[in-house]
Amino acid sequence: MNLLHFYLAKEFVKPFLFSSFLFAFVIQLGHLFDRLEVFTRNEVPIHIILVYLFSMVPLWLIQALPICTLIAGVIAVGNMSASGEIFCLRSSGISTRTILKPLFLISLFLTALTFILGDFLMPKSTFHARSLYRTYVDKVGVQKMSWEDVIVLLPNKRRISAKHLDLVKNELDIVTVEEFGEHLNLRQTLTAKKAEWNPIKGWIFYDGVIRLFSKEGDEIIEEESFISAQINLREQPKDLVPLQILPEELSTSALKRYIFKISNLGISPLKEEVQYYLKFAFPFTHILVLAIGLPIALRATQTGGGRGKKSFGKMRSLALSLLVGFFYYTLITIGQALGESRKLPAVVSVWIANILFLVLGIYFLRKLD
Repeated sequence: MNLLHFYLAKEFVKPFLFSSFLFAFVIQLGHLFDRLEVFTRNEVPIHIILVYLFSMVPLWLIQALPICTLIAGVIAVGNMSASGEIFCLRSSGISTRTILKPLFLISLFLTALTFILGDFLMPKSTFHARSLYRTYVDKVGVQKMSWEDVIVLLPNKRRISAKHLDLVKNELDIVTVEEFGEHLNLRQTLTAKKAEWNPIKGWIFYDGVIRLFSKEGDEIIEEESFISAQINLREQPKDLVPLQILPEELSTSALKRYIFKISNLGISPLKEEVQYYLKFAFPFTHILVLAIGLPIALRATQTGGGRGKKSFGKMRSLALSLLVGFFYYTLITIGQALGESRKLPAVVSVWIANILFLVLGIYFLRKLD
């Protein structure tokens, strides 16, 4: 049995390493071409570009590795099934679940590895890569005087966001100022097409609307349009330069502290909470996609398909399994959106895909023999 497990593990490792390398290469190449004009325009040195791309590899790989696990598992099982090896093993009294056991042990190892890398290596490497990008492309702290999609947390439970911040003209475009209550409920919003900073009067907002919300923050109770308006906002334009903190740049402990920090500012950390729970839920993707993908691979290669052609059966099983994988990623994305829009609690929104796939995986695995 140990020899069988070693053989199946070897059959898994080869396509896993190849697909991982291929994914990393394709993603890096695509990202390079996508940013090539930006790098060229900002005259970023070649060695900085290479270090940036290399530092981004852990982030891209962690997101792609479950698909690599699925591909490797389907290929390993598909080859053994198409060659009749699985049929011979089952004829010898070995159950299909016993045959597949080493693949699930490998996926369990990859689950732990994904969590460890995602909590230690990925945040550091991603932060380093984006620090290079901010320095050499965004010119943070050097000469950057214009910012897009600004979101800044302010004292007194407020948040300001703007489509554009111009530090030369001291202007904001498409700006929103939100004020929250004690329990993170939305109390008031100001939206305006434009805002200008006056050293004496402060910020002056033009062509906008002020809305007051109910105590629960889910219903507008008063709305007033204005041509120009002022509110008590002391922050100068330079104070609104965003400090971009992204969840993938933080470990679970650091992200938890960040959530606590912005909660104390009175800002609802919905997006951050979703990302926090996702750090625990996503690594299990390795196990769950195999639980559904492997039974599909076995069924497709055993029947052959395409008038009994086993090669067609392997291609069909791979295509169906990849469809399963992309369906899982779609469910995760939908869950994130539901969590970030308050439709579901954050912890439920990221685990709902895992629960659904766990139920389906158990069902398919029970029907193997």
